[in-house]
Order: sequence, then structure tokens, then C-alpha cells
Amino acid sequence: MKLLTIGSGLRGAKIAEIMHKKGVKVNRVPLFKCFAVLNNEEHLRNVSLGDDRKYYVHGLKGDVSGFVNQITSLYEIFEGSLVLTSLEDDFGYITSLELCKKLRKVTEDVVISLALVPQLDTSSIGEIKKRIRSLKEVSDVLILFEGEVGVERKILEVMNLVALAGEIDLKKRVAGEVVVDTSDVFNALKSDGFAIAGIAERKIPFDIKNLIFRRNSELKAIRTKRMLELTEEALQNVSINGDVEDAKSALLLFAGKPDELTMEGLFSSIAMIENINRDIVVRYGDYPIPGSRKVSAVLIFSGIRKFRFA
Repeated sequence: MKLLTIGSGLRGAKIAEIMHKKGVKVNRVPLFKCFAVLNNEEHLRNVSLGDDRKYYVHGLKGDVSGFVNQITSLYEIFEGSLVLTSLEDDFGYITSLELCKKLRKVTEDVVISLALVPQLDTSSIGEIKKRIRSLKEVSDVLILFEGEVGVERKILEVMNLVALAGEIDLKKRVAGEVVVDTSDVFNALKSDGFAIAGIAERKIPFDIKNLIFRRNSELKAIRTKRMLELTEEALQNVSINGDVEDAKSALLLFAGKPDELTMEGLFSSIAMIENINRDIVVRYGDYPIPGSRKVSAVLIFSGIRKFRFA
């Protein structure tokens, strides 16, 4: 899934920066095409994107039409747009609204907003709720993360795995057991309300016996148990504390060495999610990474209308 990725404001730009540096590539092609929009010269210097990827806007509410026209005229294929911002940043928030409006009009592709929410026990709850509603109105998908220190790394890990969904590495020539494509991802995330994401990963222990006897992996029961534990950990490690019991849909993705992923683990994990919410629609899939020494799981709930306060 190739995404036009725009950081609005300093924190949004810093997320775009790390996605530019460490975002996944398939067939040597970056899946995130990263840009930044800022209104501060010092911030422009502090964001290590190329000059052709940074755009200066004067004032709190500048015109982004020229920037949108410029990047959408590039000879590149995008399947959707991702706008990154912080709800604490007045410029970033206001500009992200304008970006989403323009992108929906110009591209007609799905527009995803990913917003950092200040710690809910220390912020103006009323204003934050207002900003969340406004951002959802101009986006097809809104994903929320609590803006804690180090959240950029978590966002990178989540979006890397989501972007890999449906991609095929021509060199490795390996496809998942259950392929989830870009439209599946968008359909899972598009619903009323907002989305929250959880991620978990586990290193695969090295076993000399497997090497000597040329066994590919551990017992199926152990691999299945690991996948269930990862799903539970992702559920407990969501990006913001929302009412998942009322979510309308969920997206469950696993990635790792093909031999470490089992259909039993996948369907048992789905059953775990459905036990929390009987009405939820779960879309799921896996992305094989031959030679990987870890297994990762991403779980995204969409259609949430309320978050829980700290």
C-alpha cells in the first residue's frame, strides 16, 4: 500500500521524517512518499527531509493549495494519503484540516489522518473532542495515538506492517496464506468514529536442534500459542484507551517467517477478538518475511466513538 505521507506541524513532520528514513520498501520502492508542511524556519531546518520535500506556509492558517497541486502532479502512484499531526499543535491541526479537504477533492483517494492526542488527564477534553470530530469530518479514516514520548517508533512499526498488506515482493516470491489487499485495509478502517492500533512482537528463540535436524520451526501448538499471546499483547497495548467493545470493525495482521505462522493461531486470534465484541467484523491476513527471527502482530479497531480517561 503506497501512501502519500504528509507531516503537518513539527510533531507530524518528525513522524514523516522517521517514516522516510525507516519506512518499509518492497521491490526497492518506498511505500511512504514523505513530505512536511511547517510555518517555522527553525523547524524546517530541524526536519531532515530534502528541500524538495519540505513546504513553508506563512502564518497559522496558510494556503496549502500550491503544495497539494505540486505533490499530486508527481509521476508517482499513490493508493491513498496519510496526514500526520498533533492535536496540541494549532498550526499542525488547522493545516491538517486543509490538507485533508484538498486531498479528498483532488485525488479522490482514501485520506487517512493520524493524530497525536495529548495525555487525556492533563488536557482540555472539550477542545480535544472538538478537534477529533473536525478531523474525522474531513478524513475517511482517523487513527489516534496518545502523544507520549517515543510514540513515533510505535507509529512506524504499526504503519510499516499495515503498508505491507497486499504487497508482493517479486524477489522473494512468497505470498501469505491469507492475503489482505489495500481495499481490505481501507474497508476495515473506514467507519464512523475513530480507530486505535495495538502492536506486539516476539523474537523467535534459536534452537540448535532445529538446525541439526533441519526442522523449520517449533511444534505447531507452540507457534499457535505464540500468535495468541501476541494478539492479547496487542490488545493490551493499544495506541489510546478506547472502548473496543463498541468497535464496528477490526484489522488483524501477522508478519514473520512463514513457518512460524499457523492458520490455527490466526483463527484462534480472531475468535479472541470476537469474544470481546460479538458484532464486530474482523478482516485479517498475514505477510511472510522469509528468514525473519521475529513474529509481529498489529491489531486495529475502527468505529470507536469514546475513549476512556486516565
